[in-house]
Amino acid sequence: MIRTALLAGCLLAAASPALAGPTCSPSDDSVRILASASPNNLHRDYRGANQIGTGWSLQVERTTHDASGTEYYIGDLYSPTGELAKRKVFALEREWDCGP
Repeated sequence: MIRTALLAGCLLAAASPALAGPTCSPSDDSVRILASASPNNLHRDYRGANQIGTGWSLQVERTTHDASGTEYYIGDLYSPTGELAKRKVFALEREWDCGP
C-alpha cells in the first residue's frame, strides 16, 4: 500500500511541469528588454520612450549565453500592476536583481 502510494507520488511529480525560476526586478530604470540574446537587439515594443521602470518584473524561465559569455535571462515580463506584458523576452542578467 505505501509502496503504491509512493510510486503514484513519484509519477505525479515527474508529470508535473517544472517550477519557474526567480522573479526579478530591474536594477534601475535603464534596463533593456531584448528580442534575442544580443545586447543591441532591443525588442521592438521597448525602444525609445517605451522603456520600463523599476516597478516591472521578469519571471525567469531559463538562461542562455552569447558567444562572448554574456548571460541573458529568458522569461515573461510583467507590468507594475502584475499583468503579463510580453512573453519570452530576453534581458541581460547583470541588469536585473533576483535576490531573496
